[in-house]
Amino acid sequence: MPEPTTSAATGYAVAVGTVTLTGSFLGLQYDLLLAGIFGGCVALSFTRQTPLLRMAITLITSALVGAYVTPIAVAWAAQSSYFDWTAKIPEQMRFFSAFSIGVCSQTLVPLALQQLKIRFGGGNPQPGASQ
Repeated sequence: MPEPTTSAATGYAVAVGTVTLTGSFLGLQYDLLLAGIFGGCVALSFTRQTPLLRMAITLITSALVGAYVTPIAVAWAAQSSYFDWTAKIPEQMRFFSAFSIGVCSQTLVPLALQQLKIRFGGGNPQPGASQ
């Protein structure tokens, strides 16, 4: 049986390779992808042992959500009256936002999907329920 660190390293390598290829096809910024995947690594360090596939999916999700949401979050923060100081340090805010979104993505994505399901009534209807 391989050591847990070996399977973790394999999961990280698979995720980084997949994210790099996916990011190049989607036109995402590599620095934000890497900051998001590092955030996903930090999030994984606080969870119990997970299967290799789940680990790779977690890292890929963290990287993609971080790369997609960061430009929007940084632009909003720079225009906000509460966070107008962020316009003075745009590069640092980009990296910090991508990293923190990567850390939080495994909590935020399920919450967002649940809210969409509640708002738009997704899922299968119950038997006998009126449609």
